[in-house]
Amino acid sequence: MKRNLLLLLMVFATLSFPLFANGTDEKNVDAANPYKGKDLVVATWGWSAGNLKKLSEDFEKKYGCNIVIDETSGNSDRLNKLIAQKNNPEIDVAILSDNFASIGIEKGLFDKIDKSVVTSYDDLYDFAKNADGYGPCYSLVRYGILYNADAVSAPTSYMDLFNGNYDGLISLPDMASTAGPYLLVSLAEDLGGSQENVTPAMELLKKEKSKIADFYMSGSSVQTGFTTGEIAVAVFMDMNVPLLRKSGLDIKWVTPKEGSFSAAATANVVKGCQNPKLAQLFIQYLISENVQNKVADVLSEAPCNSKATMSEEKAKYLASGEDAFKALKVFDLDYINSNKATWIEQFQKEIAN
Repeated sequence: MKRNLLLLLMVFATLSFPLFANGTDEKNVDAANPYKGKDLVVATWGWSAGNLKKLSEDFEKKYGCNIVIDETSGNSDRLNKLIAQKNNPEIDVAILSDNFASIGIEKGLFDKIDKSVVTSYDDLYDFAKNADGYGPCYSLVRYGILYNADAVSAPTSYMDLFNGNYDGLISLPDMASTAGPYLLVSLAEDLGGSQENVTPAMELLKKEKSKIADFYMSGSSVQTGFTTGEIAVAVFMDMNVPLLRKSGLDIKWVTPKEGSFSAAATANVVKGCQNPKLAQLFIQYLISENVQNKVADVLSEAPCNSKATMSEEKAKYLASGEDAFKALKVFDLDYINSNKATWIEQFQKEIAN
């Protein structure tokens, strides 16, 4: 009897030791690095995917995770994908322009920011903070006028583009893009209208549409247009100035007398995502002072952390400092988003056809 009991205890000890040992190891690994081997899916623009991946290298090293970039061409494509996946999201962090992010918030696609994790939140400029506690802005670009000085003279305003000097050489944002509604409202204000009355701007674009070479949805078509000579002036983003100059063009930036407007990139935690805590940590990483110091060099966009800096070379064409941000035109995003579908329909029927 004693012999049988001894054998039973030996067998139990032999079987249980590895189980105990493995369980202890897993617990230790979890406590030390719970995100090791995890895939964090970040949805962003295809043209910025490589740069965002590069900016994320230290995050991957710190947490042992993999940043998987989910590329889409534009905000509307990305937003539609998030809506389609609402009940079973595959994306953890969604990068969207602020106006598209506000639509996502309205549709209940995002979680609020956990400031106990996103500890750099209070270091952001005020414009970069979401009033309702959702994903903050981590970078910003300005829209103004870019022109090829070898081909045309400098315009001074958005209205100048229709004065006859740029006929057939103009590229403007499509109404379905981020900047299209902003330009529409700016032109309406030039002509005595307002965001509530964009008819004067719609009439102007309808009358002058033969002068416009391209209504663009993606930045790549504008870059191609400049390099092939199909266009010589565009309402476009400041971040493209150095890239176009590298191609040998004498591209110059104009802040129109109506003012520049911004497109801020927000980072949002997708509600119901696979890695909500890691997603919050990634947003903290993006807006931290150390990473924000790299945003201008890596992304060619302006950082949104008030403690961040950029080189003098980058500051020549990117918005830099609180005064520069305060000078940007501000729009009522809720009003624009609630009217955008109507504006797009009218634009497509009367102008873009």
